[in-house]
Amino acid sequence: MKILSIPAQHPYTQAIRPAGVEFLPDPDIDGNWWPHPALEAQWWRHRRDVDAVHIHFGFEHRTPAQIAQLCAALPVPLVLTVHDLDNPHLTDQGPHHERLQLLIDASSALITLTDQAADVLARDYGATDVQVIPHPRIVGGPVEPAPGPRAAVFVKSLRSNVVADEQFYADIAGEVPLDVYMHGGAKLAQVSNARMIVHEPMSDAELYAAVGRAGACVLPYTKGTHSGWLEMCRDLGVPVAVPDCGCYAGQADTAAAVEVYPTGNGRAAGQAAARLLARSPIPYAGDRDQQLQQVRRAHEEIYTKVVGA
Repeated sequence: MKILSIPAQHPYTQAIRPAGVEFLPDPDIDGNWWPHPALEAQWWRHRRDVDAVHIHFGFEHRTPAQIAQLCAALPVPLVLTVHDLDNPHLTDQGPHHERLQLLIDASSALITLTDQAADVLARDYGATDVQVIPHPRIVGGPVEPAPGPRAAVFVKSLRSNVVADEQFYADIAGEVPLDVYMHGGAKLAQVSNARMIVHEPMSDAELYAAVGRAGACVLPYTKGTHSGWLEMCRDLGVPVAVPDCGCYAGQADTAAAVEVYPTGNGRAAGQAAARLLARSPIPYAGDRDQQLQQVRRAHEEIYTKVVGA
């Protein structure tokens, strides 16, 4: 069985691969996989070497009309995983929602990561058969939580879905001891009462060490749906304060490991972090190895079903 995954070599899409299923490699487009040519209808005119296509993300550059053309041209079943009910990189979500509707209507199997997202798909998109398959672990191997007494927020380069107002971070720091990690090019002024840590992009080991030192992490998002960052924090035993947009709270392995704050409200985010610091660390509640096997098995069953049909 041969699957074309869009993308194929992202850490998430590599993690979920079942053994015995062949995946086509991503194209090399100046060192990147994006924009994937298989999202263009004409790419499929003479392709018969794939049993199914599995779309995850990376289609925001296509118009709804182009997505409709793709759906009409596909000669193989479509599996769709909805990671983003709202795209964190876009301001206007209207075209994204149109694209989602077209892909959902054309899909032979529909997956998402949380029950909350599945409810939205049923309510807003008329999806009647959504399979919920949780996000697998990010950090491999056993972890011994070793949190410190401070909360942390990682803004990296201040992407469009991250709060850019320094007052938000100052308000957090008014409630808890706070470390603000950011890349050198991020335009974020000094935040009063916070420790500002300017850094180059970290290796995985450096990142895990920095996150693992936090007694709690705050996700400073203004939009989006699910978060690999949250999963990484939970792998490291770090509890997470999450905004009430999206479905972030629904990812948590245990209710004790997450506190929800109103999106954009720094004082409330700081208070949420304070509650988490009082009970940190909170080791992951479950068996990540067993979960990973279940995730892979669920994908294998979906692929076998749609290809057989």
